[in-house]
Amino acid sequence: MSGIKRREWNERDVLDFLNENTIGRAIFYEQLENSLTSNSYDNYCGTAQLPLHGSRSVRNTCSSILNYLENIYSESDHTTDTYDVCKLLNYWVYNRLKILLHSYNSNYIIRAHGDIVRIWNDFNELKLKKDENKTCKPISNIIAYNDWDKRKELYEYYVDYSPIYQLLRFFPDKCNEFYHYVESKKPLYEHFKKHCSSNRNDWCNEFYTKYEEYDPDKVLSTFECHQKIIDERAAAASEDPQKVDTFPAGETNPEAPPADTLPRSTQNLPEKSHTVTKIGNVLLGVVATSMTSGVLYRFTPLGRRLRSGYGSNRNIVSNLNGADNGLFDYASESYNPYSGHGEEHYMGYHPA
Repeated sequence: MSGIKRREWNERDVLDFLNENTIGRAIFYEQLENSLTSNSYDNYCGTAQLPLHGSRSVRNTCSSILNYLENIYSESDHTTDTYDVCKLLNYWVYNRLKILLHSYNSNYIIRAHGDIVRIWNDFNELKLKKDENKTCKPISNIIAYNDWDKRKELYEYYVDYSPIYQLLRFFPDKCNEFYHYVESKKPLYEHFKKHCSSNRNDWCNEFYTKYEEYDPDKVLSTFECHQKIIDERAAAASEDPQKVDTFPAGETNPEAPPADTLPRSTQNLPEKSHTVTKIGNVLLGVVATSMTSGVLYRFTPLGRRLRSGYGSNRNIVSNLNGADNGLFDYASESYNPYSGHGEEHYMGYHPA
């Protein structure tokens, strides 16, 4: 099997696998991509010189749809289809416009989609005139939902799941990849569970009756490689357990350095501070009775010891301040949550 080298699949890997085995939505996308732009639809989509919506990309998309509807979709009875090809086509159209017109604002893309929906309806009624089960109608309100892309992703996952799962018996080496791919859909399901917890509209009814069956939380345990993956994760966790910063009463951090290895000034800090305090009190008494205290402080060993003691404390405070500044400098470094992640994976459509 070529083209799938990573352990964890992304959307591109899934499409590669579907294409190599001619299953799932790969058949549909191949038919669309091979649906060449034709001048036969210039009356609907405009010419190369005067394209629909002033865009050749919109014209080519329009022409590809009409060609597919006339020569592929309307030639078959879709009563017994395992999935709704028409729904895939609707998602494909809007997603394709989003890709081709990415440099335009959203209003421009919405208007372009509206033009195609209008032409699509006219083509069905005036040109094709097919029976209901051979007619694919545009879903005009597909863009009314902010999470339309998640609905598209969920439907594609639903379409792909069964054929891939059934093929795993012949490709057991792909179990891990598909397992991780299915696992990656957990956030998607969490999104719709949260949305539908307070809504019981048609979409949510469809979610619970059709898509919930393939919830990763329900299906992952049915994979033959499930227990192996669980065991591998448990072994990896035991080899590198998470460090805990708290210790039982009476015990110390075993990674902390012994007291005798600490700097002498740090070890003796409490005793030295106590001693300095006592000497300071004596000195104050002497100062009160004799002017010779200035000489003692400045020129005697006692004075040097006092200066040394206070100097160490001052250095320690300085070091602590330095450490704090370093911590704040580190914490203030910018962090980009999108760096290396969240890149969108499109399905490699080839503009007509």
